[in-house]
Amino acid sequence: CRETAHGALLSAKLRNLGMSDAASKRVLLIGWDAADWKVINPLLDAGKMPNLEKLINGGVMGNLATLYPELSPMLWTSIATGKRPFKHGIHGFTEPDPHGGGIRPITNLSRKTKAVWNILCQTGRKCNVVGWWPSHPSEPIDGVMVSNHYQKIAGPIDKPWPMRPGTVHPPRLAEKLAQLRLHPQELSAEHIGPFVPDFGKIDQEKDHRLESLAKIICECTSIHAAATALIQLEPWDFMAVYYDAIDHFGHGFMRFHPPRQPWVPEADFEIYQNVVESGYRYHDMMLGVLRGLAGEDTTVILISDHGFHPDHLRPQHIPNEPAGPAAQHRHYGIVVMSGPGIRKDERVYGASLLDVCPTILTLYGLPIGADMDGKALVNVFEQPPAIESVPSWDDVAGEHGMHPPGRVIDPVEAREAINQLVALGYIEKPDDNREKAVANTVRELHYNLARSYMDAARHADAANLLEGLLEKWPDELRFGIQLVVCYQALERVPEARRVLEELFKHKRELAKDVVEKLKAFREEHKDTKAEDLTDEQKKELRDLRSAAGRNPYAMEYLMGSLLFAEGDDDGSLKHLRRAQKADAKRPGLHVKIGQVYLRMKRWADATGSFEKALEIDPDDAAAHLGLARSWLGRRRAPKAAESALHAVGLIYHNPQGHYLLGIALHRLGRIEQAVEALQVAIAQNPNYADAHKRLAYVYDRRLDNPEAAHEHRRLAREARQRVRDIKAGRLKPVAATARAPEDDVAVAPPGEAPEMLEAGPVDIAETVIIVSGLPRSGTSMMMQMLEAGGLPPLTDGVREADDDNVRGYYEFERAKSVHKDASWLPEAKGKAVKIVAQLLGALPPKKDLIYRVVFMERDLGEVLASQGKMLERQGEKGADLSDDGLRNVFAGQVRRIRELLSARRIPTLCVGHQDCINQPAEVAARLNAFFGGHLDEAAMATAVDPKLYRQRHAGT
Repeated sequence: CRETAHGALLSAKLRNLGMSDAASKRVLLIGWDAADWKVINPLLDAGKMPNLEKLINGGVMGNLATLYPELSPMLWTSIATGKRPFKHGIHGFTEPDPHGGGIRPITNLSRKTKAVWNILCQTGRKCNVVGWWPSHPSEPIDGVMVSNHYQKIAGPIDKPWPMRPGTVHPPRLAEKLAQLRLHPQELSAEHIGPFVPDFGKIDQEKDHRLESLAKIICECTSIHAAATALIQLEPWDFMAVYYDAIDHFGHGFMRFHPPRQPWVPEADFEIYQNVVESGYRYHDMMLGVLRGLAGEDTTVILISDHGFHPDHLRPQHIPNEPAGPAAQHRHYGIVVMSGPGIRKDERVYGASLLDVCPTILTLYGLPIGADMDGKALVNVFEQPPAIESVPSWDDVAGEHGMHPPGRVIDPVEAREAINQLVALGYIEKPDDNREKAVANTVRELHYNLARSYMDAARHADAANLLEGLLEKWPDELRFGIQLVVCYQALERVPEARRVLEELFKHKRELAKDVVEKLKAFREEHKDTKAEDLTDEQKKELRDLRSAAGRNPYAMEYLMGSLLFAEGDDDGSLKHLRRAQKADAKRPGLHVKIGQVYLRMKRWADATGSFEKALEIDPDDAAAHLGLARSWLGRRRAPKAAESALHAVGLIYHNPQGHYLLGIALHRLGRIEQAVEALQVAIAQNPNYADAHKRLAYVYDRRLDNPEAAHEHRRLAREARQRVRDIKAGRLKPVAATARAPEDDVAVAPPGEAPEMLEAGPVDIAETVIIVSGLPRSGTSMMMQMLEAGGLPPLTDGVREADDDNVRGYYEFERAKSVHKDASWLPEAKGKAVKIVAQLLGALPPKKDLIYRVVFMERDLGEVLASQGKMLERQGEKGADLSDDGLRNVFAGQVRRIRELLSARRIPTLCVGHQDCINQPAEVAARLNAFFGGHLDEAAMATAVDPKLYRQRHAGT
């Protein structure tokens, strides 16, 4: 926890916030991993889940959109923190042991931000957490934590079952809780019978699925036993219980769920067809017990992190790659919420798993962290609550119960838990070579991180990772495929073509080599039956077949997508139709075909394609979005509005959906609702130029508000200029660029825009002008420009000019300790003062002072080179980190600083160091506009001396 003076004061205030009404609140959060409405709804209709039906009738229900990649440790940590994986630090199932012990199962030691129970603990609430993934080793919270290792069967089935150290906090409860676990040996026929009535027909010498089922039942029951004990015997204000059994039932037995698919043997179907349904019904029984013990005055939230395909969309084959079983997951989980003050028997739309943590904080009357990616689900409340925020709960001091630094785990324990994940099919067996095992683990963590960046539309960050992965592992074609997707999103189309052609060539060469290896394998094992092969041999055979195979669908789809990006609509359709012949059951294919038709203005054909996608998957948000655009093209506004509402109802953070909804409502004459929809689109993407243009039109023509219309036209121009700057390389985007409707480029999700401008006049005399950035990023040059333009600098001359800054450093010594003493800031009004980026978080609240920030950006390679030269001249050693290590640290710091500035709504202008050198007049014009037109642009432009630009990055 980063503790500041401001954070300590805020902590004291927050500890008392809402402690009158909210102190009596109790919230029970129940997680059912992979629970899906497609399985639940028929059971509800048949009266087979009565407890869930009562919960639904007494509250709200809806879909819960997941994140990509759909990997449970990442998702459940996002649920607990309200943050995406690249913020919370959990990126997969395993991680390197930082103490040199190879690899270990993912732990909560990798989590770098507070979970909801840490926040609640430090505001005076007692919390009980049972089985959350990952929660080992248990955190020393104010309450009880039972880690996700508690229920795991360790060692042979007929041996003693010790519980791992660190499983339970406080330790006084460990022995008693250990006795509540259920071992497979304790099961009898009456326990197995409801799941597999004909289990007596199974030859357990050959078919080990019954053993797997027994472990799932026991582990689930053990978690429930611990939860029911704690809910009765230990005090609590908040309780979270996580069950992973539905996910395991799905991976093990969903293929046998009715209706039988043609590729499922009928004999297996007859034996195992009841397992999934019985698993859900068992969970319904446990839900009834928990609700009864919690009491009617408790708010109950039931969620799943994703769904699980139970119908024609379930895949016949699992991708032959780590975490391949995630292909069985569906994009939407479930959410049900019931309790005092919650609406009754209604639906909630557009919810995301990122919204769970902010909603729980709102239930307790606590502010939401502005660095959280989710929102409070205010529509679930009978009386919408007031929503407050803090910049980051990580900056708030207090006893929060997170682990102290330096915590370690026994490597033997880690290896045993890894074997558990191997058995579940989530990871491959680690290589005996420790270094290779660690390298493979890091590879997968980086890949998952890249996918997380892509999911947040930060394709530039993802591309950086994928480029390195593809270079090091060229045979892993999935890295190249995702890189092609990133390049297309970034409009780096020539690079996308280069990579795709290289992938096709490499695949052909690889296949030739693998075919020979496959022949040799078959020759070597020609006298061995398939069922007699060892596990290692079976895996080798699967890998060879996968590498030797040709996927015509994927090749045609990828080429069709590339040609679409290149503007060749006819060529794109040609390849996409070939892909359709290879596999017509992919909703994404029909969405892509529809997008081609949209650009060709073949509106009816586009409508047909999107409707085909929705016939396959009615919950495809992209298909609803495309359908809305096609209906608008056909001038059918009511249908367009309906489709756009479906899209944002499935995924609320959907700027394009809100934009299309605004257009449709505008055409329907529902002007107030149209303005609201367009404003949501802009709130989600402040650089949405077309949304600004449409609002300008509405304000001008329908609402007779020329001032507002003028303002939105100005904002539209600025957004388009930023787009042009990015395309020309003059402005480095913080996040990825992504194509918006009518060829707009959307830059950076809310909270991370590279340039944030606020409307309204600027009173320079009352404003503290801050020039900031990393050390050696050009802040002194910017101070010189502002001084030349007429802004007096706040300096004290203590640090004199030298070879590194021949014109002077423009520093004010007291600014270097602003985190300790900010009392001098009022004397900075009307002046420009230099404050290093890492200290911006210590600025006092905006209500006391008015700030404007000029944030200098420079290539990190140049920054490090310049810092290195300066340290060399001074004879200093500097940080004991590699350049790559420093680069990563600095990049993370800059990202967090930008998020902080955005969260605090401090007007910020990001200026590129190279822009100052190459286009000083343009930068001067932007500065002048940012400060209200009070500066001398010509003087600012001439203040820049390009000869002082010495530490150029290699290749520039």
